[in-house]
Parts: sequence; structure tokens; C-alpha cells
Amino acid sequence: MANEHKRLGELLIEAGIIDEAQLARAIDEQKRSGLMLGAALLKLDFVTESDLVALLHKQLRLPVVDFDHTAPDEGALAKISEDLARKYLALPLEVGRKALVVAMADPMNVAAIEDLRFQAGMFIQPVLAAPSQIAAAIERYYHLDTSMNEVIQSIIQRDEDVEVSAVEEQEDREATDVLLKEAEGRPIVRLTNWLLHRAVEERASDIHIEPQHDDLIIRLRVDGLLREEQRLPKWTQGAIVSRIKVLANLDIAEKRQPQDGRLVIEISGRRVDMRVSTLPLTNGEKVVMRIVDQSGGGVVLDALGLDDRELTRLKRLLARPQGIILVTGPTGSGKSTLLYSALRHVHDVTRNITTVEDPVEFQLPGINQVQVDEKAKKTFAAALRSILRQDPDVIMIGEIRDQETAQIAFRASVTGHLVLSTVHTNDAAGAVTRLVDLGLEPFMVASSLLGVVSIRLVRTLCPKCKETYEVEASTLNRLGGSPNTDAKHVQLHRGTGCPNCRNTGYSGRTGIVEILGVDDRLRTLIMRNAPDADIRKGAIEAGMRPIGEDGLAKVLAGRTTLEEVTRVVYLPEHGVRMCPHCTGVVSKDFEYCPSCGTFVGEHCERCRKRLDGEWRFCPSCGLENRARTGAHRPSDSRFLRVPPGARKAS
Repeated sequence: MANEHKRLGELLIEAGIIDEAQLARAIDEQKRSGLMLGAALLKLDFVTESDLVALLHKQLRLPVVDFDHTAPDEGALAKISEDLARKYLALPLEVGRKALVVAMADPMNVAAIEDLRFQAGMFIQPVLAAPSQIAAAIERYYHLDTSMNEVIQSIIQRDEDVEVSAVEEQEDREATDVLLKEAEGRPIVRLTNWLLHRAVEERASDIHIEPQHDDLIIRLRVDGLLREEQRLPKWTQGAIVSRIKVLANLDIAEKRQPQDGRLVIEISGRRVDMRVSTLPLTNGEKVVMRIVDQSGGGVVLDALGLDDRELTRLKRLLARPQGIILVTGPTGSGKSTLLYSALRHVHDVTRNITTVEDPVEFQLPGINQVQVDEKAKKTFAAALRSILRQDPDVIMIGEIRDQETAQIAFRASVTGHLVLSTVHTNDAAGAVTRLVDLGLEPFMVASSLLGVVSIRLVRTLCPKCKETYEVEASTLNRLGGSPNTDAKHVQLHRGTGCPNCRNTGYSGRTGIVEILGVDDRLRTLIMRNAPDADIRKGAIEAGMRPIGEDGLAKVLAGRTTLEEVTRVVYLPEHGVRMCPHCTGVVSKDFEYCPSCGTFVGEHCERCRKRLDGEWRFCPSCGLENRARTGAHRPSDSRFLRVPPGARKAS
């Protein structure tokens, strides 16, 4: 480079920014005050920071660092002392593979680069930054405790500190003690404790620590939805992530690879298990912490939100001495909570109950729980083989993931054991074909499967701000079925928002379910390897209430909202509608309301051809479309002979 041998003063004179006399005065000021030449020029107001940085960037073609968007690495800060950083206005940023990246106000100062290289023991790769930003960054990062205290005071609106104590696993006690001792006493501990306590206090299921370009966003998942809880300065990112890694016994120095760990803490006497996952992003490491509150394992079946009909069906399945019961749904839909509640229901001193889980989320007294450990070759299948030699009565498997686990589970269910497990499918009927896809023979599924429970969680309305309002029944057409212009008003409920629910209108969650019980007809369909649609249709005809119907019933009962149900279930796909006469929930397969006998079908009553909801008359036979005109109730002898039961389309 042509200008590599020139000094800063020469470059400024060549650019016409200062003259010889100004340079001479600046050199005198430098000798008198001990400042760097650039700082002396700034003090005398001969140049501006922007002029100085722009000139050096143009001449040297070095990248410019903005400390509003960049935070130095703790490992890099340890390479250079604060005194040397202040002397040369140079702040180390990161440790590269071959050199230490250092932000400098005057990267042309050869003596400064040599002193930095000698102390760091590495080659120096200079980058540009404004002198005032470097000075402020030195004050901030070399005195992180003071800066962190300012952040804490701005977000924690109370005097007392939150007590969060780590509960160490016995086998890792020594390593954890050493790491915790290193981080003890710093203000970052107080900030992290506040964050963890806040998440537990708000009943959050997940904590998301997300690095952005300019700041650090903290989000909590409460009642199934993420919400922003706090925005922190960008420079707090490294300290918070490092503190969580220390608690989770992860490698602090590893920032290029994802890591997974586990943290067990005690908050106000409550034992809380947190699963920690880190993921390197373009703006830094993202951390997600899954919160498992051990007190959540005490939920009983009656408190899950199931109505009497579905609760009775589920208890009838659990009363069977052998067979397999599956629970299905997406992540976070309440499958584990339902399984633990079922275990509590069947638990008895006369029964040997054993579980195999990954991980063990809740500790249940009186139940033998096995933790899967892939590294130790303690897989689901291997653990199941050992469990079967332990004389079990009831076995709970965290998840059926592969063919080997599925085969062992089903063989156990036909040898006198009650087996509970989960699979990932969209609905109850899909679980049957999923098992066949895993490699099980249809006859084995048909002979062993007792039932499938599909569950979703919906937010419940806040009791302190719930209000009623009326809508036309026709507004519920999104549920499927024909529109009805003459439908009467339907009373629904909504939350207006209050401090109790943080102005969301919701507080807590409840379950909506569909329970597929396997009878002789369904066994025949399974043996024939029937598709999902046929199995679902057969289950509905056998009495299964679709999950959408259960959700709509809870909407009409004022427990949740239509928007909340449609968020977790696509209702037209689940085939439910509302009777325009009695506002009862009716399956899409029914032509008449089973409660009041009102015609709600989508087929012509005479010729059975399908009708569009907007047609007044059947285009095939000319019969009036009573679902369209409002003449819903049977009025002549032809329909009086039809009992007001669930008539099906032929």
C-alpha cells in the first residue's frame, strides 16, 4: 500500500484537513498531555471524529467498527490490560485463528501495535473505531460490574434480590462448584437470577434469549405464545450467555457449535428443571431454555379440562388391564401432562409402574422412572427390554420413535401389560397409519391398540375481565357447513384485558381432545390397512367426537374464544358445525342435529345430491333447501317419522 509508511499527521495535511502549524501545535499538546496525536487534534478542535475515521478508512481501507452494534469477546479482553488499552485507545474485539482483532483510534501507530502484540502474545489485526467510542467501551467492558448494575437498576423495580440456587447433580458436583465459584458475586448473577425468577413467576414454558443487531431481546412463551419481556443492551449479551452456560455446565469457550445442557435450580423453594440449548447465529449465540416446573406433575385427570363424556371414556380405557393407549399432538400440546395425569390415576400400591423417558420431566412418588441416555447406550428399546424383566404392571414410554421401540411396546401390551406412550401425528386416526409406517404389522396394531387421545391446549378466558357479546350464527361458517341467513344470535365470550392477565384477555390453558376408541369395526379397518379418512369416519360413527367439536363446545360454554380454537385446530378439516336452532355442536357427517332434530345437512333430503349453501332449491329434484331458507324443524309426516337422532348421510 502506497501510504503505509506515512504517519497520521502527514495524511491529514495531504487531505487538506489541517496545516503544518496546526500539526505542530497538536504535537506540542501531545508531548505536554501524553495524549495520542489523534486525541490531541480532537482536543484542539482541529479535526472531527468523523473526518479522522473517514480519512483513515479511505487511506488504509480498514473496516470501521461501531460499538453501538458490536460487543468485544471476554476472551479478547483478557489478552490486553486496561492500562495499555487506555494508553493507546485500543480495545481488543475477538481472538482470531492467527491474530487478535483490535479496534484502534490510530492504527498507524507502529509502537502501539508492537506493545499490544508483545502483551497479547499474538499478531495484531487492527480495525478502525471512533476514539470516543473506544474510550466509552473501555470504561464499560473493563468495568462490566458497574455497567451491569446500571442495567439492573433500570429493569428491576424492587430492592430485594431474587434468590436462585443451583441444584447440582451428584456426579457433576465438583465441576459445577468450580464454575459457579468463578461467576459468583458479579452483577450478572443478579440479572440472570431475576430473568429466571421472572420466567417461573409468569408461568413461562420457554425462555428465548435472542441476539439482534443492536440489542438483546428476552422473550417468554406463556400459554403457548411468545411475548417480548425485555430488551437489553447489546453488550450484555456475552455476559448473560456465559452465565447460563456456567449454570448448565456447558463449554463457555465454544461459540461456533450448538450445545445442549440441563440446569436444575431452586426458586423460592420450588424445584425447576431447565433444558438449555444454544445455537450460533449471525448476531451471536441464541439460547433457549425449556422450563419444567416439577410442581406441574401433580395435575389430576379431572383438572385437565375434559368434559364428563370424554373423561369417562378416557378413564374406561385406563381401567383396561392390558393393551396400549397412545397420546398424539404437536410439541407443547400437553401430551406429557396428560400421561403423567394418567399415571397418577392408575397408580396404586398393588401395581408396579415403570416409565422410560427422555428426559424425566416430573418426579412422581411411588413410580419407577428411567432416564434415557444415548451416550451410555441406554436407549428406549434397551431400557424397555430391562423393564420387562422387572415384573411391571404399567409401562409408560416417553415416545415411540422407531420400529424397534414400537415392536417391543406392542409385544409388551399383548403379554399382560398396560402401555402408555406418545406419537407425533396431527390427529387420532393418523396415529394408526403412523404405527404401520413404522413397520408394525396391521394385525399387531389391531389386536393391541386400545385407543388414541389427540390433545391440544387452548388459552382460557381471564375470569376477571371476561364479558359476553352476541354474534350472528352465520359468522361461525368458518367451521364448515352451510350458511344460514335466518340464524339467531349466538352468545359468545371474550376477554377485554386487565392487569391480572397482562391485558391479553386470557389466563391459563385447558385441553381440547378427541378420543378414538378401537372397537371391532375399527379393528377390521386397521387389518385392511385402511387410510386415515376411513378410520376417522369409522371412529366418528362409533362415537368419537372430533377435536374441533370439543373446541367449539368450549367456545359456546364461554371457556375460550373461537380465535383461540382456530389457532390450534383447522376446524373445517375436523368437520364440525353449529346447529342454527339449538346452537348445539354437530358433526359434519350428521344430516340432522342429534339434540333437536333440525336439518343441518349439506345434501338434498330427497335425492341425496350435495347442495351448495347458497342454493334455495336442489338443482336435481327441485326440493327446497331447508337449511338455506330457515325451515329447519321437521314439519310434515315424512320427517316426523325420523327420530331426532344422529341421521347420517347415505
